[in-house]
Amino acid sequence: MVDPERIAIIGLGLIGGSLALALRRARPMVRIIGIDLDPRARQQALEEGAVDAATPLEGAALEVCDTVVLSTPAQPLLEMLPAVAARMRLGALLTDVCGAKERICAAGALQDRVVFIGAHPMAGTEYRGFVAANPALFASCAVALCPPVGATDERARREGGSRLRSLWIAAGAGKLLDVDPAVHDRAVTFASHLPYLAAASVVESLLSAGEAAPLARELAAGGFRDTTRLAGDGTVGGAAALNRFIPEEARALAVRLRALAEELEHDPLRALERLDRLASERRRMHMPAVTANGTAPDLKLLPPR
Repeated sequence: MVDPERIAIIGLGLIGGSLALALRRARPMVRIIGIDLDPRARQQALEEGAVDAATPLEGAALEVCDTVVLSTPAQPLLEMLPAVAARMRLGALLTDVCGAKERICAAGALQDRVVFIGAHPMAGTEYRGFVAANPALFASCAVALCPPVGATDERARREGGSRLRSLWIAAGAGKLLDVDPAVHDRAVTFASHLPYLAAASVVESLLSAGEAAPLARELAAGGFRDTTRLAGDGTVGGAAALNRFIPEEARALAVRLRALAEELEHDPLRALERLDRLASERRRMHMPAVTANGTAPDLKLLPPR
C-alpha cells in the first residue's frame, strides 16, 4: 500500500488555514501537519479537522514530509526558509505563499537540499487568523508559480513542480501562471502593493482628521470601505517591504497626488478634465471578474524595469 502524501503547513492563519481546509476537503487521504506558534490556532485547526497533527515548528517532523508550505508573514518566512530546508529530506518540495517573490526565491536558491518553488495565490481578505480560514478562499483564484530553484536534480524538480500544481488545483485555483520572480514583483506592485499603500494612507488621513473624524466615519459609505479594505490586510505590507519596485512607484504616486492637489487649487477645470479622462480609462480597462470570496482570478504581468 502506498503511503499517503504528507504535507506540512507552517502558519495556520488565513492563508495557511484555508489551504489546510481546502486540501482536507479535496484530498481526505493526505496527511496534513499544521505548524504554528499559537496553541489556540493549533487547537482550532485540530477541532475543525483541517490537520491530522498540530505542533510548534521545533517539534515538527519535517524530514518525513513530501511538501512543506511556508505560510507565515514575509520577514519571518525569509528568515526561517534556510532552517526549514535544512530539516527536510533531500529532494522534497518547499514552497511558500508570499506576495513578493524575488527575494524569497533568491533565498531558496541559496540551498541545494530541497526543491524550492515560490508561489503566490491571489486571494485573501482583511481578516486574520485560523478563525477567518475558509476552504473556498482559493476558488477560481490565480496562483503565480516561479521556476524551481535549489536542488538541481531534474527528476526532483519535475516531481516538485507537478506536486505543487496538483496541490493548488486541488485547493481550487482557477489559473496557474508561470512567472519570473522579478516580473511577478513588478506586476504585483500595481496589482496589490501600491493599492495597499494608498489604502493605508487614506486610513492614516482619517485618523489625523481631528474633529472632522467622527462625522467622516458616519458619512463613510461604499467608496471608503472599498478603498480602504486592503489596509486591513497587514500581511500585504510585509510583502511590499520585500518588493524592490515599491519605493520608486510609491514616490511616483506621491508626485502624482501632489500634482493633482496643485491643479485642484490653481486650475480646477484642468484637474476635473484629468479626473474625467482617468475615469474613462478605468471604465475601459479589462479587469478580471471578482469571485465570490472577493478575489480576482487573474494577474496581469508587466515587464520588469
